[in-house]
Amino acid sequence: MAIRENPSLMREVIEEMDHMVRVMDADHNVIYMNKLMREEYGDTLGHVCYTLLGRKEKCKHCVTQESEKTGRPGMKNVPIGEKFYNVISSPVKVEDGQNYSIELFDDITEQKKIEDELIGHYEKLKADIQFAKHVQTRALPIDGTYWNSVEINSIYYPCEDLGGDLYDIIKMNNNEYLMYVADVSGHGITASLLTIFLRQMLRTRANEKRVDLHEILTLLLAQYKDLGIEKEQYLTVLFCLYNKEKKEATFMNAGHNCLPVVISRSGEIKEVEVKGLPICNIIDKVAHMQATIPVEIGDRLMLYTDGITEASNKKVQFGTERVLNVIKENLTLDGKDLANKIISEVEVYTKKQIEDDMAIMIAKIIE
Repeated sequence: MAIRENPSLMREVIEEMDHMVRVMDADHNVIYMNKLMREEYGDTLGHVCYTLLGRKEKCKHCVTQESEKTGRPGMKNVPIGEKFYNVISSPVKVEDGQNYSIELFDDITEQKKIEDELIGHYEKLKADIQFAKHVQTRALPIDGTYWNSVEINSIYYPCEDLGGDLYDIIKMNNNEYLMYVADVSGHGITASLLTIFLRQMLRTRANEKRVDLHEILTLLLAQYKDLGIEKEQYLTVLFCLYNKEKKEATFMNAGHNCLPVVISRSGEIKEVEVKGLPICNIIDKVAHMQATIPVEIGDRLMLYTDGITEASNKKVQFGTERVLNVIKENLTLDGKDLANKIISEVEVYTKKQIEDDMAIMIAKIIE
């Protein structure tokens, strides 16, 4: 026999359900509550529906009223005392033309508790990330003139809240200034922490009377390996040591994909060929190229990261050649405008959200 032909069987099934069930008339008065609901909240037959919620007036967003208007089931989460329920309401119209509503209550108290805890953890993590972003941003040198010798202009464009690119300028002694740009593999918290590690490690070398880039790189590799980071992680660094007394710039490259660019005051543009291996756990000792070139007052030295050259459009990368062409076509721009012009050309070229961090530092020799 079909259950619809046996009302007593139907009532028995609903009575023994693991969910609370109630039925209301067109005026939202409760005309039926199943056993579980009666045991949990007492018999409220004849009372208006919101009495169960401890309210003296109807809910601002009544799921039952909305389902009556649409003719379709509706759902919302409702707190009742110390518990939380997911309420599904469905309109019912019987053969005699009377309208009713049936509500099914699913206890989601534990689920809601876990959800609230997760939201709390998320909000704390979000706040921590914002703090880390603030620290990372403050770690970058501000644009301006340093020690009456070098004028810095830069731009940093992270693809996420926390990026893996870094650049800095450090006064090593009265005649030498160390500039560098670095790129940590990946993004997020790990990459951000490694940029801070790199910055602090290099800044401890300040005030040295004699600067040896090989020695600095050897120490960096040793300290990096001491961190015990997984083998897949690595960082690249491109150093530029400017000696104002000798008027020369010495470059050393630890795996950085983008070669340094020298823009002479006469308008000549050239890359400095200097290569080497990145800083990672699979390299045991430093064997990197070093290149020294003469520079003059008015020359500009540009260091940048491969988020620029590797930005792509239909799998075709922006590339080094386009970077050099942008510089060639905009030689009259100052350092800041030139850096912004390069980034804007990348955005025009890719026509999409960037997928890697982009950083540029342009150092103009003024003494």
